[in-house]
Amino acid sequence: MSTITYDYTGKSVIVTGGTKGVGKGVTEAFLQAGANVYICGRNAPETPITVNGKEAKFIAADVRKPEESQIIIDTVINDTGRLDVLINNAGGSPPVKAADAPYRLSESIIRLNLIAPLVLSQQAYQAMINNGGAIINIASVSGVRPSPGTAAYGAAKAGLINLTRSLSQEWGVNNVRVNAI
Repeated sequence: MSTITYDYTGKSVIVTGGTKGVGKGVTEAFLQAGANVYICGRNAPETPITVNGKEAKFIAADVRKPEESQIIIDTVINDTGRLDVLINNAGGSPPVKAADAPYRLSESIIRLNLIAPLVLSQQAYQAMINNGGAIINIASVSGVRPSPGTAAYGAAKAGLINLTRSLSQEWGVNNVRVNAI
């Protein structure tokens, strides 16, 4: 069986929520492919994420705050002069029954899983519009298959899937691909 390899040498990648879980795996894969990888979160990883001596650069930021997400974009552009890939991975939700979910919790879940990726995508698009790029939104089965305890999260992920389709239609003409996995 052959292994597919990719070369992202010289490319700049942002992975939100890139310090653990799926995001950490994505970060490691892009580092392996030679990319300049920037990860963000409210807290730095316990140990730097490195692959073959190449280290992901951490930016302390809360993606739910547009002014902080703009700092992420600006930092990458200032450091590398380009933004090639945005991975909207930050997300999640505690399980909570819809009838028991406080308004502020539901609002926070939707802000993290739908509004933050929308705003970051808009900001990234401005950096990609002239040279193209790729935006990948990490969706969830909860966006297409409801289950108890995931009402706000599932609604946000369903919205993210539709947002992805809309942005793909609008931005594809400028060579900015938008996909969800």
